Amino acid sequence: MINGMLHLHIMSWVVLLIVFFAAYENFSDRLGPSQYFKPLMMLLRVFALLAVVSGCYIFFKAMNADAMLYGIKFLLGLLTIGLMEMTLARKKRKKPSRNFFYMVIVAAIITIGLGVHLPLGPITAMFK
Repeated sequence: MINGMLHLHIMSWVVLLIVFFAAYENFSDRLGPSQYFKPLMMLLRVFALLAVVSGCYIFFKAMNADAMLYGIKFLLGLLTIGLMEMTLARKKRKKPSRNFFYMVIVAAIITIGLGVHLPLGPITAMFK
């Protein structure tokens, strides 16, 4: 069951990042949102929910492996999702959002790097 949840979690993060970049690019500073912006925002929230639910499941199942690092990854994941929402909200209100965009990229890289390093991560599992 944990392997299926890991695959769901990784897939939801990949789709979440792709949808975030698509939503960010579908909002023009001059013209406003395109016709795809609202459906992309809804899709972003669905996959964010999937990522949080699968992350919670993995977090509670892996508490005996390395609880502190999984806790840090859980908080970084929530921070990344929050930064995605804040970036798109600032873009929607026509405020500068480029710094938030870069923070999303940095937070996502750190979160993914920590997830790969953890005991249930793909790199660690490969070298067992």
